Amino acid sequence: MPADARLPLAFALGAVLLAAGGALLNERAAAWLMQKEAEATAHAWASDLADSLGDDLTSLLARNLPSDAARAALSRARRFGEVFRYKLFDAEGRLVFISDDLQRPESIGETLAGHRGSSATAAAILAGGSHVAAARGTPPHRPTHYAEAYVPAYRQGRVIGVAEVYVDQTGRQLLYRRAFFALEVAVAGLVLLAGLPPAIAAWRRTRQRRAAEAKVRFLAMHDALTGLPNRPHFAGALSDALSRCREGAGGKVAVIAVDLDRFKEVNDSLGHAAGDALLQAVAARLRAGVREGDVVARLGGDEFAVAQAGGAAQPESAARLAERLVVALSEPFDLPGGHQVTCGASAGVAAAPMDAGEPDALMRAADAALYRSKTDDRGMVRCFEPGMDAALAARRRLTQDLRTAAAEGDFQLAYQPLHRLADGALVGFKALLRWQHAERGPVPPDAFIPIAEETGLIVPIGAWVLRRACAEASGWPDGLRVAVNLSPVQSRRGADLVALVRDALAVSGLPPDRLELEITEGLLLHDTDAALRTLTELRALGCSIAMDDFGTGHSSLGYLWRFPFDKLKIDRSFVLGMGEDPKAAAIVCSVVALGRALGLIVTAEGVETAEQVASLRDAGCAQGQGFLLGRPAPTAAVAARFALGAVGVPGGVAAAEPAAS
Repeated sequence: MPADARLPLAFALGAVLLAAGGALLNERAAAWLMQKEAEATAHAWASDLADSLGDDLTSLLARNLPSDAARAALSRARRFGEVFRYKLFDAEGRLVFISDDLQRPESIGETLAGHRGSSATAAAILAGGSHVAAARGTPPHRPTHYAEAYVPAYRQGRVIGVAEVYVDQTGRQLLYRRAFFALEVAVAGLVLLAGLPPAIAAWRRTRQRRAAEAKVRFLAMHDALTGLPNRPHFAGALSDALSRCREGAGGKVAVIAVDLDRFKEVNDSLGHAAGDALLQAVAARLRAGVREGDVVARLGGDEFAVAQAGGAAQPESAARLAERLVVALSEPFDLPGGHQVTCGASAGVAAAPMDAGEPDALMRAADAALYRSKTDDRGMVRCFEPGMDAALAARRRLTQDLRTAAAEGDFQLAYQPLHRLADGALVGFKALLRWQHAERGPVPPDAFIPIAEETGLIVPIGAWVLRRACAEASGWPDGLRVAVNLSPVQSRRGADLVALVRDALAVSGLPPDRLELEITEGLLLHDTDAALRTLTELRALGCSIAMDDFGTGHSSLGYLWRFPFDKLKIDRSFVLGMGEDPKAAAIVCSVVALGRALGLIVTAEGVETAEQVASLRDAGCAQGQGFLLGRPAPTAAVAARFALGAVGVPGGVAAAEPAAS
C-alpha cells in the first residue's frame, strides 16, 4: 500500500476505534445510570409501601393473611410508577407474597437464595444491602428492558423482610440510548473537526512531498525543457540495450546523433524564448518519428540522439530512420509570435557491435559521423566509417589546446594597415588574432575562431585582444587608429563590453578617438534594443563604430537607420568580384553611395589589385584594406616601420598575390 494512503486509513481506523470505544463507554454509562435509577425507584416504592401498610407489613411478612386495608395498599403498590411487579420475602429470605400470578412459584416456600441462585447475594441483601440486576423480557408478559431491584424493609432498625421490585426501564433505555448516541455523534463530530483538517493537511503534505520527490527523480533523468531523457538516462538505456545485444537477446543496436543546422541563427535573431519553443517542437517531431521502444534524448543545446535496438539490418535501418528524421526536421516550424522558421538538421549513425561495443565508444562513433555530415554539407546523414573518429578527435584536441592557450595567453596580434585610397596615406591598422601552436605551427583563424565562439572562449580571448591592441597602439604615432573586432558571442555570453572598453582605454592611455570597434550584424540580432544601447554608450566614450561585412546580412539597412555608425566596411567577397561580375561592382558602388549619403566612411576589404584600387577610388570609396596595401605584420614589424618613418602604401599600388586577409 502506498505510504500516502496509510495516513487516511490510519485516521479512519482511529475514528472507528474511537466510535467503538465511545459506544462501549456509553453502554456502560447507561447501564450504571439505569441501575441507580432502578435502585432509587425501588427504595421510593418500598418506602411508600411500608408507609401504606404500617403494621400490616410485619403481619404479612409473618405469613398472615392480609387485611382488607392491606390488600388495597398492596393493589395500589402494583400500579406505582414504573413498577409492574413485586415480591416480598421474610427476614429468613422465604417468599411470602407475589403481586400477580405471572410465573408464580410452585411453592410459596421459595427462598431468596434459590431465586437469585447465589447464597452470598441473598445474605448480603438480608443483611441490609441493596441489589439491582438488569434483565430483558418478551412483551407483553415482560417489558423489553427491566430491572430487578432488591431493597430491605426495616422496623426499629432491623431488617424484617426484603422487597423484590420489578422496574420497567424500556422507555429509559430508549431515552438514554438516544441521548448517548447524540452525545457520541457530537463527540465524533468534534473529533473529526479537530483531527480531520490536520490529517488532510498531513496527507496533502505527504502527497506533495512524494510528488516533489517524483519530480526530482524525473528531472534527474530527463531534460526539463523538452521532457526527453537526458544524457545520463540515454547512457543507461544504451548500456542496457548493448548488454542485451551481447547476450544475444536484443539484436544489433544503433545510435543516431542529430544536430540542428541553423539553431544558433534562430536563437540569435528571435531570442531564447523562440529557441526554446523550437527545441520543444523538434523534440515532438523526433518522438513522433521513431517506433515504440526507440529512445529519443536531448543531450544538451541543440544536440539530440536516438537509440534503436533490435533487428539485424544495422546500420541500414537506423540510416533510413535518420533520413526520415532529417526530412521531418527540414519542414518549417511555426513558433509563438507568428514566426515560421526552417532550421534543418544533420545526423550521424553508428551501430554495435561493428562500430563500437561500449556506450561511450558508440556515442563517439555517432558523433564522428555527425561531424563528417556537417563538414560535408548540412542536412545530410552519414554512417560511421573508420577514420571519422580521428577527425573528430583532432577537433577535440584542438579545442583543448585552445582552452590552454586562452588560459595562458598564448596568442599574438598582427596588424594589417588601413590606407586612404585618395593619396595612400596610412590611417590605422586592423588588429588580427594569431595563434602559433607549439606543435601544429600557425593555426588559421578560421580554424579556431569558430571553436572559440562555440565554446565561449571568445569572451576571454576577445578581452585579451582589446587590451593588447590598445596597449600597443598607444605607442604609435598620433592620429593612427586601431580597429578591433567585437564578437556577438561576447555580448550574448554576458560580457560588459562598455566596462571592458573603458578599462582597456584607461589602462593603456590610448585616446578613445583612436579606437575603432568593428561589429557584425550578429551582435544586433539577439536583443536589438540592448545592443543599440551598448553601442550608444561605446560611442559616448569617444570610440568610433564600424559595421563590418556590410551587405552580407539581411537587416543592415534597418540598423543603419536606427544607429549612427561611423564607418561601413564592404565585404571582401564583393571587392574580389568587381572585375568579373558587374553585379558585384554595382553593389560596391551602391554601398559607397549609401555610405557617402549617410556621412559614413566606407572601407573596402580584400583589396588585392591596382584595378580594384582604381575602381574603388572612382566610386568614391575612402579607405582600403588588403594584401596590395599591406599584409598583416607582427607588432615588432609595425614598430620597425614607424622607426623608418614609412607611413604610406608599402611598395606603391603594385598587384599583390591574392590571399585571404
